[in-house]
Amino acid sequence: MGQLNMFYHFDIEQDLMYKATGFVQLLNRMSEWDGELVQLVHHEMQYGRGQIVDRTNEAIEQYQKMNQSHHELHKNFMNTAALRYTNMINDMRGQYITLYYDVIVRNKNKD
Repeated sequence: MGQLNMFYHFDIEQDLMYKATGFVQLLNRMSEWDGELVQLVHHEMQYGRGQIVDRTNEAIEQYQKMNQSHHELHKNFMNTAALRYTNMINDMRGQYITLYYDVIVRNKNKD
């Protein structure tokens, strides 16, 4: 008796990466707003002088860099989570099966 082990897909695989798209778009919008805020603060502070102005400019630049790195981190996390979710769903659409079979040999009579 022979046997064949295989993974059988009951349904076609799906790409579910779009699940992260909405969140990533919101992060991109937040990044744009951060940039606009930084430009607004720099514009308002451009004619000022002194320690307070200098420290405010430094703080706003650090704020923007920190937020940008957080946004990139969260975008990567969401894309990774969507990929894992896609793989989990596609794995659940299939199952390992074992087929057992007998080989039947028929002899032809030459008469």
